Amino acid sequence: MWVRRKAIVAVAIVVLLAGGAYAERMAVLLQCAIGIPSYAVRQLQVYLAQRAAFFSGMQVIPDHEVRRAQSELGVYLGTYIPDEGVKKLLRRLGADYLFIVRIIKWENRWEIRAERAIFISGVGLLDPTLGNLLGPLGLLSALDRRAQVTLLVRLYGPTGLLHANVISAEDAPFLSWLFSDPLRAARQAVDMALQEVLQML
Repeated sequence: MWVRRKAIVAVAIVVLLAGGAYAERMAVLLQCAIGIPSYAVRQLQVYLAQRAAFFSGMQVIPDHEVRRAQSELGVYLGTYIPDEGVKKLLRRLGADYLFIVRIIKWENRWEIRAERAIFISGVGLLDPTLGNLLGPLGLLSALDRRAQVTLLVRLYGPTGLLHANVISAEDAPFLSWLFSDPLRAARQAVDMALQEVLQML
């Protein structure tokens, strides 16, 4: 009797440990719908995996493993993603979720902001004459560079698409014409996307 009770307790402990050992897994994939510098793609792939693990607490299957599984299965994940393809991919990867980030806009554009030159003249840093405002110093003070990145983000589970959205982020720090960086804007957008998506789980 005592031996049987010990055996039952041992089995119960094993079952509990097995249940507690299971952790949900999320596969992540970065896609580029436009031309992006290769160094930025590599950095964002690493960043996406790291931040997905940080925000979700799940085990994360990185981009290169997802791409290898895609190739082996012959599944193409583009603008349109068939549910059956996602199910095959999740089964092959042993994942509960697939998070796809598709970069659809990557800009680092110059702008002329006349109000900046007028402000600078207003605080006495530039003589507010029309010649100065339209001259080299006035134009230089009005120059602004803004980095903007837009992502199409989609979260899939075994039942299909769970969430989709378009998220944009800008990077326009002080002296932006020197320090504006689309890679920094992309990281901000990835963080925003992860925080939004994980509310759905």
